[in-house]
Amino acid sequence: MNIITSEDVKHLKEELLFLIDTMEKIAANGMYNNGKKVSIYLSNINFEASYSYMESREFKLSFIRVYSINSFDSIHPSICKVQKEWIQSLKRYSTMITESGEMQRFNFFRIQREYVNNL
Repeated sequence: MNIITSEDVKHLKEELLFLIDTMEKIAANGMYNNGKKVSIYLSNINFEASYSYMESREFKLSFIRVYSINSFDSIHPSICKVQKEWIQSLKRYSTMITESGEMQRFNFFRIQREYVNNL
């Protein structure tokens, strides 16, 4: 359909590579630029959904995105509890690349850059 020009692709690639570089630095340091700690894990389990859980003193939120189209979020305590437990169980089968797993982290971000460069 020629909606995206080659110049658009070039700009998208630059932005994606910048994002990958930023994420790699965050993974290596274990924190965002504002000093907040973060943990990043790699999983060999292929999911057709994305799972997120956020918690603060004021609220808990569960978020599930299925096939990148539909999503479901909830602040209901029992849904949040189950979601948190599910994510905790996934961590047991995943590799933490935040401040550790240097080889896996290097390979992961190298592969992400290859994907972008092949666009």
